[in-house]
Amino acid sequence: MQVVKERDAFLSNFEVYEHLKHIKHKYNWTFSPEEELALQQEQQQQQQQQQQQEHDHNNSTHHQKKHLTKSQKNRFTACGINLEVVTRDVLRFMEKNAEITQVDTDNFKQLMSFLNQFELMKVEKLQIVNCLPRSLVVLYLLIEECEERFSVDVCEGIVGRINELFPVEAEEEDGEEGEVEVDGEVVQEEVVEQEAN
Repeated sequence: MQVVKERDAFLSNFEVYEHLKHIKHKYNWTFSPEEELALQQEQQQQQQQQQQQEHDHNNSTHHQKKHLTKSQKNRFTACGINLEVVTRDVLRFMEKNAEITQVDTDNFKQLMSFLNQFELMKVEKLQIVNCLPRSLVVLYLLIEECEERFSVDVCEGIVGRINELFPVEAEEEDGEEGEVEVDGEVVQEEVVEQEAN
């Protein structure tokens, strides 16, 4: 096997997530009982709409019923089981990351437009979009020689824009501030300080 084009393009986690959601919808896959129930309800609504249209157009209803059963078959036979398993596993992994689920297309475009005004490499932009740094420390880790290339004000502006476009829920912020992980258990920071004394 030969690599024809090495690193032809970069994909962000958001773009991969959206593509996999599109594939899942295209093949009518359900990965949880809730999704299965929602799909069944959608199919029942389609059948009710078809029955309503049956009173108006008797000939076209027969064609629509065939189309519905054909799309239901696509759910299981349109592609291999491996694609379904990989799609399910990757989507589950990505959905655990709350950052990805907060991103929408408009905010993604706005962030990319904002980042394009700085002299950042493509890889650095990709890392910023994937990680959505909330502090200067994380931003410095993502951008090579950040303190030499950009002023503190510019870096604070980048972090501020990220926080503006992708706000973190207040509960998550409050919960993360005072918690520390000790021996695999999350405890309050005050308890750790008392034990140290």
